[in-house]
Amino acid sequence: MIFKIIKNPKSKAYNEVVALGDKNSKTLGFLPHSAFAKYAREGKIIGAYPNGSKELIGYILYRVSYNKVTIVHLCIPEEHRKGNTASKLVRHLKENTTQYDGIRLSCRNDYKIDRLWESLNFVPIKEKPGRGKEKLALTVWWYPHHHNDLLSQISDYELKNKIVAVIDMNVFLDIKDEREEESLALKSDWLLSEAILYYTREIHNEINRGNSSEIKKSSRKLLNYFTELPFKEEQEFKKILEKLEHEFPAISKNDKSDLKHLAYSIIGGAQFFITRDKELLQSKKFFTKYELKIYRPSEFITRLDENIQVSKYKPQRLIGTNIKSQRITSDNIDYFTRKFLKPDEKINHFQKKIRKALSSPHEYELITISKSEEILALVIFDRSENEKLSIPIFRFLNNSLRITLSKHLLFKAILTSTNENRSLIEILEVYIDEELSNSLKEARFIKTEEKWKKINLQKIIDFGNIKELISEMEYEEIEDSLILDPGDENYEFQKKYNLERHLSPLKIQDLDIPTFIISIKAVWAEQLFNDRSNEKLHLFESKNELLLNRENVYYRSSSRNLSAPARILWYISKNPITKEKGHIKAVSYIDEIFIDDAKKLFKQFKQLGIYNWKDIQKTIDKNGKIMAFVFSDTELFKRPVDLKFIKGLLKTKEEKKFMPLSPTKIKTETYLAIYKKGLL
Repeated sequence: MIFKIIKNPKSKAYNEVVALGDKNSKTLGFLPHSAFAKYAREGKIIGAYPNGSKELIGYILYRVSYNKVTIVHLCIPEEHRKGNTASKLVRHLKENTTQYDGIRLSCRNDYKIDRLWESLNFVPIKEKPGRGKEKLALTVWWYPHHHNDLLSQISDYELKNKIVAVIDMNVFLDIKDEREEESLALKSDWLLSEAILYYTREIHNEINRGNSSEIKKSSRKLLNYFTELPFKEEQEFKKILEKLEHEFPAISKNDKSDLKHLAYSIIGGAQFFITRDKELLQSKKFFTKYELKIYRPSEFITRLDENIQVSKYKPQRLIGTNIKSQRITSDNIDYFTRKFLKPDEKINHFQKKIRKALSSPHEYELITISKSEEILALVIFDRSENEKLSIPIFRFLNNSLRITLSKHLLFKAILTSTNENRSLIEILEVYIDEELSNSLKEARFIKTEEKWKKINLQKIIDFGNIKELISEMEYEEIEDSLILDPGDENYEFQKKYNLERHLSPLKIQDLDIPTFIISIKAVWAEQLFNDRSNEKLHLFESKNELLLNRENVYYRSSSRNLSAPARILWYISKNPITKEKGHIKAVSYIDEIFIDDAKKLFKQFKQLGIYNWKDIQKTIDKNGKIMAFVFSDTELFKRPVDLKFIKGLLKTKEEKKFMPLSPTKIKTETYLAIYKKGLL
């Protein structure tokens, strides 16, 4: 089948479309010829033709508003309606409008073609009266185009620390009609503090089969109390559904819906599926290969503590690499004990720490990290004290990623502590060798007696007020760790700067440090900053060493308008794929700047950079030189700061225009205003 965009209102093809539309106006609704012509000029009419034929066998006419596509006409001549022309036209539209949020349409209920829209993965989201005299009911159908936002941090602390469970239609109706006590227990406040209950988009189809408009309306209203499981991979969904249909042949519409719920749950990453369906419960072992557990409501509730432990330590890719975290259980504790026990350590003492963590899932996070079945690390986070993150076990076996991984986990511990408003990290691990000590020092941990600690303060404050935030002893400990020369003319600057780095993410308001806005393309920003625990970065094959580093390198032309040390704000340019507008989403520090022969610098920093040689060739100057700057301790904003705000701020505070193509030096007050905006 061939699809053609019909643009010329004077063409034969256009006249055939109008004639076909007029012929079917009773079902399509009247559309003036002037409107047909407008849609044609906008390229919003697509005609379908058999291969090798000029006969029009259908057309689709659509409009775009508020970043959504709306199908106005889908028309197939009566003699061609037994084929799948309609499906092919809609699929073609889906494939060619992925830049928009999704596709919607309104269809009269009495046409009874719900099966078509369901087969194309549209779901009915609401009903509304028609515009005709009879006000015949219309159903609004919706198909989403899900986009992965660059630089979007997963709300990973909340999601990693809550159970992700999907309820089926029967459990949903149990809650709605208050008819089954074991299902009603899912509404308990204590349970909802530990679990997030989702529904899949298939529930829209089941609601649409309700006996009356009032029943459908009340069911849709209840959906507001739950969350729809994200739907991203249509082809993967179809593959999983085919496998399930082969294993469990569906007889009725409800049977088919059950399988769709399960397929959506699997591709959506749900951990648990809650149902009272006896046949499905008897087949629960089949779904273990998909890492999906099938429970009755009562069974799910009684096993909640165990479920909490599983959800926290469910195997998952670590920041987009093939490195995984996995759970320690009572079944494999002996194996991990043998791997990480030190020669002079008592086995009972070591296992006691692990069992304590296992028995208190609300307070402890215990994971082991591996790569291709090779065990790499064992770490425990202890959250039993509100303002402190303790790490009683911090162990890494000998392997090529040992130090890189230790630095990364220290950096993640700092981010975790900051996000949870914990002002102190203490590492109580006693088996710290020289290599790990160097990692701790680099991350600005300080050794005191038998532990290492770091203070985290997410504040903006004058240098003179720092002592009010921490104790005199803590201040002296940090001062003692600084290797500074009081006779140095930059002593005051070095003291302020190093204190800011030791107390990060603290920002010292009266630190006179160069500050720049640096522009970066979205594709490079995704590589440098993105942290997605559940998916592989899709633009490039990622390097473990790059993704695990707390420091990276970025190349620019060899102009000398940057300096180090410096604070930087990252301006991510407009994304040509997602159409996301330019914005600032991250801050870092420039640690060092190098200007040298391009090949020499590329070789020197290859283990840190995201570029291939062909990428940096574009910025080499006529002398064969390039600039490379090393940056570290990147902090992602909670929300991006848009270009309009940036331009307005620079105009107000600095009376200059923002030119994103080259590094822009800004005042400290401008930097702090943007920083505050990003963290609100």
